[in-house]
Amino acid sequence: MLRTSTTSVRSVAAAATLTGGTCVFAFWVMYFTSSAALGHGNPAVHAFESAFLVADAVFAILLLGTGISLLRRRPAGPFLLVAAAAMSIYLALLDLTFYSRQGLYAADGGSLLELIVNGLCLGGGLLGLRCGWTLWTARMT
Repeated sequence: MLRTSTTSVRSVAAAATLTGGTCVFAFWVMYFTSSAALGHGNPAVHAFESAFLVADAVFAILLLGTGISLLRRRPAGPFLLVAAAAMSIYLALLDLTFYSRQGLYAADGGSLLELIVNGLCLGGGLLGLRCGWTLWTARMT
């Protein structure tokens, strides 16, 4: 039973991290190719978002590496999952703090999308920590 459970956790976590990493890269492609969207109209948002290029690149690479490691059943998979989950929570909290302090969540529909993304990052990070713990403790038994 434990083996099936960890196999499911590993598969779900791999799919989620591969999807998340792809989405982070897609965001930055859209950010640089569409000057009319993604905060370019608001100097504060533009300055805030542009400060995250390196952190988001590391995050995306970590997510993709995690997904690949989990699919290949590498021992580093659970460790990378926890690292990616912690980074997801941290980046989500930074975004939530900035957008709420600036009153930007109530500004328009695009801000609602940002809130949803932040919620997914926070929830996904918490779930990633739980999955990482499940996989790590299963290795110890």
